[in-house]
Parts: sequence; C-alpha cells; structure tokens
Amino acid sequence: MRPPVSEPRPVSAAPRRGRVDVEERLIAAAGELLGEVGPRAMSVRQVAERAGVNHGLVHHYFGGKDGLARAGMRRLVTEHLEWVKAQNEGRPIPVPMALGGDQRYLRAVVRCVLDGESDLALTELTEGVSVPRSAMEAVVARAGLDEPDSETRAVVAAAMALEMGWAALEPFILAITGTPAEEADELRRRVGNLRLGLGARGATRS
Repeated sequence: MRPPVSEPRPVSAAPRRGRVDVEERLIAAAGELLGEVGPRAMSVRQVAERAGVNHGLVHHYFGGKDGLARAGMRRLVTEHLEWVKAQNEGRPIPVPMALGGDQRYLRAVVRCVLDGESDLALTELTEGVSVPRSAMEAVVARAGLDEPDSETRAVVAAAMALEMGWAALEPFILAITGTPAEEADELRRRVGNLRLGLGARGATRS
C-alpha cells in the first residue's frame, strides 16, 4: 500500500493578528511556492499575494526574498522531520518507500537543487534535522564504525537515490516499466525490499 500522504497545509484565511500572524502566513506561502515553482521563479509579490499580505512586509520582516525562502525551507524540513518520526514510530531508519507521502518537502528540495540553490536545499543539514544523515549515523553505529566509510556512504547514497527517485517519478517509472495499475503495489513492495536490503548491507561487515 502507498504510505499516507501528508495533507497540504494551506495558508490560513483567518484575519491577521499582527506580526506573528503575518510572518506565519508568509512562511507557509513561501514553503508552498518553493515546491510549486522553485526558488528562482518564486517572487516576493507571489508569496505576499498567496499569504494575503502587503509585499512590503516581506522586506520588513525577512529582509527580502532570500530570507523568506530560508524561513520557508526551515519550516518544511522541520515539518518533514516530525512527519518521518510519526511514520517510523521511533525507528532510526525511515520506512521504505514512504518519502512520496511528503511531496511538499520532496518537491521543494528537488526544485532547489535544480535551480542551483544548494545551500537552500541543504537547510536540513544546517538546521540539524536531516533524516538521511541521521539514518547514516544509525547505520554507522550498527556497523561498529567511528565514522562512515566509503561503503557506508555508497549504500546510503544508493538508498537515497532509490527513495527520492521513486517518490518524485513513480508515475513515470510505472509507465516506462509497463506496470499495470493492479500490480503497482506489488512492484512498490519489491522495490521497498531492495531498499531494505541496502540498509541491511550497510549495517553488516564481513
């Protein structure tokens, strides 16, 4: 079965209640637009219009587009971490094939990378909330290593590529492989088993 999909978090339509409310509206709108159009195409006016506030407040509260984009991305990665924790039920390594359930986070990261905004894409690292980095640390600990070696990094990289590629391109992959709709869940399960195998390999040393 597909993992639960996180519901969109629409910008509130409630009356504004001062600076905190305006900031929240702008941050939520920025997070939405980072995933929809990416940081390059996102404009201050777009965000302000989505938030229902005057665009001059973006400069007043965030110093401009860059500051607001960072705030929006911080919100997305923090919410993603909480979502993953709920999915994992305390397990250090994410549930296989679950990333597609948080499309807002996924799309924002992908668009930031494609736009060449690596610093923005890596917000989860600077904020200390990176799920794949935490998973790698768990694999390192299980393998009895002091730090990740090249094999561990390769295993984690392969797992990330599988997870992110599938989450972003699942309909395309199903179409290219000629997978009928009634067999999609089975294919997803088998791919998930491959990802589990990567995790087991990373935690085992001969």
